[in-house]
This record gives sequence, C-alpha cells and structure tokens, in this order.
Amino acid sequence: MKNFVELEARLVRERMTQKRLALVCADEVNTLEAVIDMEERGYIKPILLGNKEAIQDVIRENNLAVNYEIIHCDQPREAAQKAVALAKAGEVDLIMKGLIQTSDLLSAVVKRETGIREQKVLSHVALVEIPFKETMYIMSDGGMIPTPNFDQKVGIIENSIQLAHALGIEEPKVALLDAAEHTNPHIQSSVDSETLSQREWEHAIVEGPISLDLAVSKYAAEIKKWDGRIQGDANILITPDIISGNILGKVGTLFTDGKMAGVIQGAKVPIILTSRGSNRDEKINSILLACSIAKGDL
Repeated sequence: MKNFVELEARLVRERMTQKRLALVCADEVNTLEAVIDMEERGYIKPILLGNKEAIQDVIRENNLAVNYEIIHCDQPREAAQKAVALAKAGEVDLIMKGLIQTSDLLSAVVKRETGIREQKVLSHVALVEIPFKETMYIMSDGGMIPTPNFDQKVGIIENSIQLAHALGIEEPKVALLDAAEHTNPHIQSSVDSETLSQREWEHAIVEGPISLDLAVSKYAAEIKKWDGRIQGDANILITPDIISGNILGKVGTLFTDGKMAGVIQGAKVPIILTSRGSNRDEKINSILLACSIAKGDL
C-alpha cells in the first residue's frame, strides 16, 4: 500500500460497513469538519458528546449543515466516560478525541471496572505516507508511552503487528530502531531490542537493534553488507522512546510532504487521537485508518 488514496480504495473495494463514531467534546471546528467530511463519504455515523450549547454554537457559527445526535455532558470527563460506556455496550465502533485533554479521555478508557482496555498495553500507532518512497510505514510509539519498559515494548510491538495484519500485511517486518545495528551493552534499548528480536512472534519478522538506514534503505543494507532479515524493507518502525518516535513521525510529514494518521491500539475500539497541531487531512486520515482496523471489517 503506497498512500492513503489506496487505503480508501481498499475500504471501498471491501464494502466496509458504516462505523458509529463517538466524538468526545465535539465543540472544535477542525475536528468536527473532518467528521462531517467522513460522514458525507458514507464511512461513519457520528454521535457528538459534550456541552450541547457549545457544540451547537460551533455548528451555527461555522455554517455547518449537520443534524447529528448530541449527548449533553456537563464536563469533559463525563463526555469521555459516556463515550467509553457506549463503546463497552457495543453502541459505537470508534472513539475520537475532540476538545478534551488526552489524559481525561484515556483515564476513562483504562478505568478498571468501566473501561475498555483489552490489551495489557495501550500504545499510539501511526501510519505515515512518505511520497518520494511511494510507501507507508507503521510507526510506534510516538504519542503514548514516554519511556517503555521491556513488557511495554512487547505490547507496542504486538499492537503494531495487529494493525499491520488488519491492513493486509500478512507477515510484517518490524524494525526495532536504535543508533546502530550492533548491540551496545551500555544502551538499554539496544539490549532490549536484541532480546525482543530473539522471541517467537506470530506472523511477523522482528529484528533489532537496527539503524534507520538499514531498516528503510536497500542501498544502505547492500553497501554495509548487512545480512539481517530486514534489508531496507521494513513495514513497522519501533522507536526506543516517545521522543524519538514523535520526532520520526514529524520528520516524515514536515520534511517530506508526507501524510499521517494516528490511533490508540489496545482498547475494545480504536481511539482516534491526533495532536493539537494536526490539520484536517490528518484527522480525516486517522478516521480512515480507524475504520480500516475496527473489528468486523477487513
């Protein structure tokens, strides 16, 4: 798959059923416009949660022609809890962050008795389109876990592999990125990567530590005479921490005119979580990605 146009074409080809999307704190015009766009294309059926008066003000002030169900909630945390309850009851297929703090939304997701966590680890997984390479990379974790420990790294890898399988990549190649391709006993991420690469992974090839050039450049692999299982053809790029993951994703979009989508994996439903600086296209692409991996389709 080369780009988001092909991803959307795949949804059309597979005749994806319309997904029910809960937009939490919907009084934010850019996110609301992206939701309207995707509803008009027939991919989603939105439910808006939050302060009803504030939502209606945004709709009116921006001349938005919508007539969606609005569930009034006095506080953002109440809106998050209601969206999670809808997902838990099977009444929505996707949750999207609007004008709410990420911590408030995710605290409702992970709450022990009422939450919707299904995996041990919740992680942010990005799908990044790099135009000049004519390919897309899955990247993680640039938005959720600051400094993952070993068990969290296992979860990050598993969530990324699960997303790759949902996108039709039968045996994804997972590159555990580090400064160099040889294990450095003084760098914990390097040691962890070696141990992780020696584990048995179902329907995936996991290799690390490995440098970025060897992971994405066949030329570099040839020049360096690299004999690893990944020869510049990685599908998934796993970074050592949130800082390197965040930078890698932004370099992929800001310096290459690339496009990005991002979701939180590990819950009962995909959680669409874009940054405050993300544009409308990124929000649309994130909804598109979430629709692609929601249970019951593809």
